[in-house]
Amino acid sequence: MNVAPGSVLLHEDEHWLIVNKPYGIATHGGDPGDVGVQEWLGLHHGKNLFVCSRLDKGTTGVLLFAKTSAASSEAERIHVGELSEKTYYFLSDKDVRTAQGVSWTCDLPLDDKSARTEFFFDTQIAENLFRYRAKIARGRTHQIRRHAAHSGCPLWGDTEYGGKPAARIALHCFELKWPGIAEPVFAALPDSFSPDCHARGASHIEGTVALERRGNWMTSITSAWRAVQRGELSRLDVSIDVYGKHLLVWVYDEVSFEVIQGELQDFFLSLQRNFGLVGTVFRRISKNPHKQGLIQERLCVGVEPPELFEVEEHNWKAWVTLTARQHVGLFLDHRDNRRRLQLVASGKRIANLFSYTCAFGIVASKAGCEVVMNVDSAGSTLAIGKKNFELNALVQARTGKFVERDVRVWLQKQVEKKAEGTDPGWDIIVCDPPTFSSTREGGAFHVGKEWIELSESCARILKADGVCWFSTNCQAQERAAFEKGLLRVFRKVQRLRPPM
Repeated sequence: MNVAPGSVLLHEDEHWLIVNKPYGIATHGGDPGDVGVQEWLGLHHGKNLFVCSRLDKGTTGVLLFAKTSAASSEAERIHVGELSEKTYYFLSDKDVRTAQGVSWTCDLPLDDKSARTEFFFDTQIAENLFRYRAKIARGRTHQIRRHAAHSGCPLWGDTEYGGKPAARIALHCFELKWPGIAEPVFAALPDSFSPDCHARGASHIEGTVALERRGNWMTSITSAWRAVQRGELSRLDVSIDVYGKHLLVWVYDEVSFEVIQGELQDFFLSLQRNFGLVGTVFRRISKNPHKQGLIQERLCVGVEPPELFEVEEHNWKAWVTLTARQHVGLFLDHRDNRRRLQLVASGKRIANLFSYTCAFGIVASKAGCEVVMNVDSAGSTLAIGKKNFELNALVQARTGKFVERDVRVWLQKQVEKKAEGTDPGWDIIVCDPPTFSSTREGGAFHVGKEWIELSESCARILKADGVCWFSTNCQAQERAAFEKGLLRVFRKVQRLRPPM
């Protein structure tokens, strides 16, 4: 069985589901609100899975889940009997051939339990960087990482066990031989394990690792996603998004677009090749030195995108622009929340506050809500929201309503109606306020100063069993302060963490 690099689903039958786990996400969430691979597959692909094996957060590759409780019990029997076999690859900056030869075995007990790892030297991929192979039948906690360190070749990026700091922990589960599955299941080596990647410089390596964190998993559900988060490239202060066939590079300092293009040329070519991209837009937003607002700089390389074009997420679409407005038209970091809403919105009364271009409203209407009230003071973004409803053929459903008004004023009116008994209240309220804004109707708004009042108003119009979803990107105040404010109003508060 041969699998293309980056494939999400490697094998599925009535008992087992095997995926190619990305870098930087746990096998399952550790706390309520966390999203690991198990939860992500349930949320976005409707898979009800049982965890029967684990890979560390920093490990990529073959990851097995059981699809039934009986299969989960069978997996435990297979593990205890050491009836399966896993092959891993890892990188290290240490060459241990003189001390260990080209193959050796480590039997060092781990946590008072027996453990055995077979090691093989594979190849040298760069100056002072070597690739090894390891085989295990049953894994203990961090077995390969600990045995490799004991053998003198700690993993590249594994600082916990003495490895050299790097963009990722370079450990990949390449092959699984499993009873009941006729052929071995493979997950091709990530690009960051290749000599070609390491010949192209630090920024290319870091960008490649960023793609190994999300890349093909995102494209299984959307055509709009973040390829590189700000801070993932150590030499450049940028973030990189994919919208359809185009890249959008946000630049946060004064480095020229041409310098960034040169530094990331190979990485951009790799993105274009792997995801069928045709053009790149560079954008920088900076303050006018004369304090007359914001200045936008822009450069298009390759095919320039249309002023307005469609992107998709699950079964709905939205209009976006990379060139015509300050904001694109879709907040990528709300992808999981939009999906959560879509799965519970049927028959519900929903208030979408600070609705922007009404993405939450779209998914609610798609799901068959009773009504979704999209409230925003900006008529221009509400107009785009209406176009988004038209794009998704939702106008005839008549479930989407649009209110151009200061959210605070709208909330006060709803509080009065609820008190009078003329409004039944709301099942779900989505509240995603900006950090700052100003309206003629309500004056200046600052989320840090008005968070408590905002949450109190939402709570007062909520049904007894209703739920509020709050979000803020305000950096001037600690997250704990916002959570503390909500705990003053609501009996239970749960933080939802995006995984990728």
